[in-house]
Amino acid sequence: MYKVFLVEDEIVIREGIKNNIRWEEEGFKIVGDESDGELAYPMIIREQPDILITDIKMPFMDGLELSKLLKRDMPQLKIIIISGYSDFGYAQQAIDIGVSEYLLKPITSSKLMASVKNASAAIEKERKERQILEQYQLLVYQKQGEKRKDFFNALVSGKLSLSQIIEQETELGINMVASVFCILLFQFKAQEDMYEYSNEIVQCEARMTEALRRFPDIKVFERGMDGWAFILMGENELQITSLTQELCNLLIHICDNKAHYFGGIGRVVHRVRDLQQSYLDANSAFSMRYFESRDQFLSYHDVRNMKEQIGNRINVSELNLEKIDRNLLEDFLKRGTIHDVDEFVNSYFDGLGSNAMSSTLFRHYIIMDGYSAIMKFLKTLKYSKEKIDDSLKSMNSVTDQLSSLEDCCEFYKTILKEAIDLRNKNSLKRYAGLIEQAKEYMHSKFAMSDLTLDKVAATVNVSPNYFSSLFNQETGMTFIEYLTDIRMEKAKEYLRCSGRKITEIGFLVGYLDSHYFSYIFKKTQNCTPSEYRLQGKGLE
Repeated sequence: MYKVFLVEDEIVIREGIKNNIRWEEEGFKIVGDESDGELAYPMIIREQPDILITDIKMPFMDGLELSKLLKRDMPQLKIIIISGYSDFGYAQQAIDIGVSEYLLKPITSSKLMASVKNASAAIEKERKERQILEQYQLLVYQKQGEKRKDFFNALVSGKLSLSQIIEQETELGINMVASVFCILLFQFKAQEDMYEYSNEIVQCEARMTEALRRFPDIKVFERGMDGWAFILMGENELQITSLTQELCNLLIHICDNKAHYFGGIGRVVHRVRDLQQSYLDANSAFSMRYFESRDQFLSYHDVRNMKEQIGNRINVSELNLEKIDRNLLEDFLKRGTIHDVDEFVNSYFDGLGSNAMSSTLFRHYIIMDGYSAIMKFLKTLKYSKEKIDDSLKSMNSVTDQLSSLEDCCEFYKTILKEAIDLRNKNSLKRYAGLIEQAKEYMHSKFAMSDLTLDKVAATVNVSPNYFSSLFNQETGMTFIEYLTDIRMEKAKEYLRCSGRKITEIGFLVGYLDSHYFSYIFKKTQNCTPSEYRLQGKGLE
């Protein structure tokens, strides 16, 4: 049903247009009418009609002025002007504004309806074109997502030469020419379980990616369960400081108290190959999300100052071992990632104080306490004692080797990484059924042109980022690769077993644009749909 708004100062004509045409039978609905543009303008903005029918000469605000204002605010609006003036000057102004049709009075109901139907046909065509464009952009974005993630990881690892960086930038359409750079790591956090589907976070992420299109100097990279990474670029450090503040304010505004968040900010560097240092600093600050309250941004300066303040504050002789807070470790075992282990342990030990950690007795206690917490956690995951003993180093065999703080720290990191690896494997088993459920959903809904990772994740109640990682680990394919495979197999079946047109087949397997369908088919099957169909005939 298309919405129509009518503006006409002559009440007899206005009532005639409203009452002499069976609007709803034709697929239209009059959502409002007024006698002049000044009164109509706010009503039109509120009602958001698809089509406006307006007289050209009215008191207070005429049809041309109204049309000009509305085309600025609602560029998709189709406008039909009814005029008693055949002067070409009026018609020319209407054309310049973007009016769809300029009709001269008197006008019959059938002629007006024909114009309204022309407008609705144009609306439908534009909507379909937008759908095709959005689908294409979504597929490109999803396909490039993994490549962008790999590029970011390689970039911050310091493994890429400048020529390799430039080559991959070109392939991904990323321009990183700047004088200074800075990395900011960020994560939206749900009110409840971070792995469950959260519509609030999905909406926040959508608003964020849309808003950041206006910031060419901020490059955005998705990091799966680790959230998001931003590379900020500028001509000097002052610009970076300003851009960082602007980004932080934007992210806070997007969360709007509906989602929690945490961000870590690295130092400013002057070479793209030095981004590794900015990343390490940002990750050090980002890892503090396990220790600090939510809803804040920390810079590497903040973390350094915090550690200096902690300093030697604990006196081992005054230490009450019963008051050591296990919650930090237990929470990390549930939510932490292997990538965060080193920073977590470093910060955890710093928090205990160097005086305390200088005591061999205290170090042994911390190791035993951590080992005990890990054993307890793994038992809750239904691992047997034998399996846990096989995975973790025996305490009896390593106690004598923990003479130094460095040895103690490395051992703690080792057993923590083993524990998280076991947790992740257990998680994969637990979610295997959900992945099968998701695959079944994809096989049944592949024809939906707007079938997205977010929608599939929602059906199994898993966060999109976590679902993406699980799906990749379980199938060895990205979501879009798996969906494309389903669509191509079904397309081949249609090509060999039916006489349907290729355009129709593309639509039936989820592609609104037949050209894009043919492009994907050739890229994945090494031949066009027509060639594939002919090959089948040759075999008969």
